[in-house]
Amino acid sequence: MAELREERSKVFNLALDRAGVPKWGRASAVVKATGCSAASAQAWIKGSLPSDARRVIELCDLYKIDLYYWVMLESREVLTPIQQTAQQMTDAILFVKEFEEKSNFTFTPVQFAKLCAMYVDEDKRESIGDIMDLLTAK
Repeated sequence: MAELREERSKVFNLALDRAGVPKWGRASAVVKATGCSAASAQAWIKGSLPSDARRVIELCDLYKIDLYYWVMLESREVLTPIQQTAQQMTDAILFVKEFEEKSNFTFTPVQFAKLCAMYVDEDKRESIGDIMDLLTAK
């Protein structure tokens, strides 16, 4: 627990450094900026997380802190919308292509594209299994 507090202290203090908050009088500057108590400001500087979720968000916005990193102490890859779409399409293409290879069934380009589109649409994804069963039924 002490290790987590120490790491969170580093994250918070680095954010304060970047925001230009001086080391001397740091807690007072946080109190002035947020309206929190001096005890709360000292606790955050020493590595405690605010108990109120709204306060956590306020501090993250104010001092440009990565909320996920501050809480979990690890990075999380955040994909842009284009990256998300590319990942979804890649997953869909791989899924349909693997089925094609396993079943020895060759889809037309239109069939392939429509199955990929169904895979990307989570509401329709469950239906793909039924369609593929129908295509390979003997």
